[in-house]
Amino acid sequence: MILSYIITALRAFKLQKQHFALNVFGLSVGLAAAILVALFAVNELSYDAQQPDAERVYRVGQDFSKLGLAVIPISNYTQAKNAQSYSQIEDVFALTLSEQTQATPANVTYRSQGYKLDGLFGATANIERFIALRTLDGSLSQALSTPNGLALSESEALRIFGKVNAVGETLVHEHGQYTVRAVFADLADNTHFAFKSLAYFEHNPENLRANHSYVYLKLAPNTDTQALAKTLTEQYFANDESYQVSIELHPLRDLHLTAKSPFEMKTGGAKQVVVICAGLSVLLILIAGFNFINMTVAQSAKRAKEVGVRKALGASKAQLVTQFLSESVLVSLLSMVLACIAVELILPSFNALVDRELVVNYASMFSVVVLAVAVAVGLLAGLYPAFFISSFSAKRVLSGDLQRGNTAIFVRKSLLTLQASLSIALIIATVTLQQQLAYLQSLPLGYETQQRLVISELPRKMVLTKEPSALVKNLAAIEGVNNVSVVDTQLTVSINNTVAPVWPNGESTEGLTPIIGTDFNVVETLGLKLVAGRGFSAEYAGDWAQRINGTTQVGTLVTESIAKQAGYSQPSEMVGKTITTQGQGMAMRVVGVVADVKVGNAQDANSNIMFLCGLSYGPVAEVIMNIDQQNLPYIQQQVTTVLANHAKIYEPKISLLSEDYKNLLRGDERVSQVVFIFTALAVFLTCLGTFGLASFATIRRQKEIAVRKVLGASRTSIINILAKEFLLLVALSIAIAYPVTYWLVGDWLANFNDRIEQAIWVYGIAALAVAGITWLTVAGLAFKAASTRPSLTLRYE
Repeated sequence: MILSYIITALRAFKLQKQHFALNVFGLSVGLAAAILVALFAVNELSYDAQQPDAERVYRVGQDFSKLGLAVIPISNYTQAKNAQSYSQIEDVFALTLSEQTQATPANVTYRSQGYKLDGLFGATANIERFIALRTLDGSLSQALSTPNGLALSESEALRIFGKVNAVGETLVHEHGQYTVRAVFADLADNTHFAFKSLAYFEHNPENLRANHSYVYLKLAPNTDTQALAKTLTEQYFANDESYQVSIELHPLRDLHLTAKSPFEMKTGGAKQVVVICAGLSVLLILIAGFNFINMTVAQSAKRAKEVGVRKALGASKAQLVTQFLSESVLVSLLSMVLACIAVELILPSFNALVDRELVVNYASMFSVVVLAVAVAVGLLAGLYPAFFISSFSAKRVLSGDLQRGNTAIFVRKSLLTLQASLSIALIIATVTLQQQLAYLQSLPLGYETQQRLVISELPRKMVLTKEPSALVKNLAAIEGVNNVSVVDTQLTVSINNTVAPVWPNGESTEGLTPIIGTDFNVVETLGLKLVAGRGFSAEYAGDWAQRINGTTQVGTLVTESIAKQAGYSQPSEMVGKTITTQGQGMAMRVVGVVADVKVGNAQDANSNIMFLCGLSYGPVAEVIMNIDQQNLPYIQQQVTTVLANHAKIYEPKISLLSEDYKNLLRGDERVSQVVFIFTALAVFLTCLGTFGLASFATIRRQKEIAVRKVLGASRTSIINILAKEFLLLVALSIAIAYPVTYWLVGDWLANFNDRIEQAIWVYGIAALAVAGITWLTVAGLAFKAASTRPSLTLRYE
């Protein structure tokens, strides 16, 4: 029986080659998109699932949002270790930032060759109870519990020593030497951890305010995390602070998609991207399924006599339904095979788009799921056509009286309306995304990004000095370098330090105000725009920070937003005024006002900023160089040489400020590209759906077209008559798409501090595009029908 169904299906495919090819092509496009997105989604949701007891591990975060800042993932290990006395906490683990403590230098030498240990962190010895690491040589616990102990990843060991069995090798640094005591396999890609080197680090039990560690807690089953976070807040902070700063516990499994702090070990994913991709993939499968239904029903007239004959010979409705369902399932399975081939061809480009290394494992459960989805799509898409075609009356079909019910027409028109609505919405979303990204890229940052070279993570005391240090002088002397400045903040990442200012009129702010420590040359090097006053200058002794009678006095540049916040309508009125602080013993004399400067990412960039001359609390700083970019390769080479020779800093982190800023928008650019690709596919599949319904309408109205031609109607008038029906459906789809799209796009734009307004012309363009494509699709079929001689259609009448 099954074999007969398959043979009959193959014969039907042979007789209806065009219909078969369109169905297979449409379904294969939808399934290929679904497979790609499923691979991406499964990978995103798999992050850190391999870690021991991952569902019970939480990272400690500090919430500064009430002070106008963000949630940061860095906290104090000793505080967490003291909290281990609580029954809910089973174990505590920490990864300590090496550049924040300077106790674990990353710059080392081996056999007179300089190296920088990549991804170096101090780690507690219980690391294997929190992270699934495969030790290749030595002992991790011994390496991280022995002073000067070091553990290297496989790639780091090969890079430095040329071998994996490196236990016992020594690396010399400025404070002594490391001894390699373990080598571990490289971390998997699907983890938020990003270290390649681990060193022994001793935490000071007396220091309860040093926030330089990623701290992880393993909690007992069924722990109330919110109650524990409240208890930890009360322990970490004094009562007067607990209302402003609080402790949060973030599940390990959620960090990749939800953690957005600029201090993450590596850039995470976005739940929004996963949801958008999954949603668009489902939409494509639905559109492909709708096309299958429309085109199958459109061909029903060609199968009507077959159904009539088979019913006259005794075939039951169940047998006919099974026959047509078997055809749709075969089409779906063949489409799945073609989709898998397409996936293999497209996967490298898709990996580059989403910045992942995805592979399809056909010997896994994933293949079973894909097969099940293909069968389900075939059954669901073929169900309505199967019942529709098998419901034909044998007597009426064989007598030539084939009538179609209003329900079938309503279903087909509803599906096409929904497809057109989705296409319009996706076009609007794509154009708006592109506009928003272009707007963000064109926003004035308050500083110049072009021709600025940045050297990151340099020891602050080595570069931020009142008199230019030898290192800074040597960097400034490089040919092609116009001027050099030092700041203690990564402008494209986030603010590191804040103060609680009291304005000159005696009023204080509720939150904290970001500060940036700089040297004298910050205005010239960064290209800050002076609105009032002057920049910092070595000619004024009071500009550089100095401690006098228990008060830190420092020259200050403020932004226009700060001047307004302090109550001054004219920026020049603030020049010469002194800003004090709440309990911090600072007197900040305003020497100038600059145009607003945006620091951080595009969605929450902060422009209420004060620049302090010679004052910084962080251990590292950045050197920013105004350069002649034509000499970039030479300058980079010279910078590397100067740092190695004069500071024993190897493999420095050097980048162009313009590229750093572009990287801020890379995530949104990926979303835009994904939406654009899926939009193009959705519009294309909608064209196929329109083709199917237009084909059905043309066949149904062939006699009407012939009669109109006999009566003198032109081809153009016939085309417009047929197209009118579809354009009315497009008009209905516009009425559905506009309000829903306006709300969804507006909700997305609300995530940005700086954003565009939705443009009416975009909505008009989307509607005209879909209407134009629909008209062209219908016109192509109508023109062919209108060109047919009426005698060929009416000769049997």
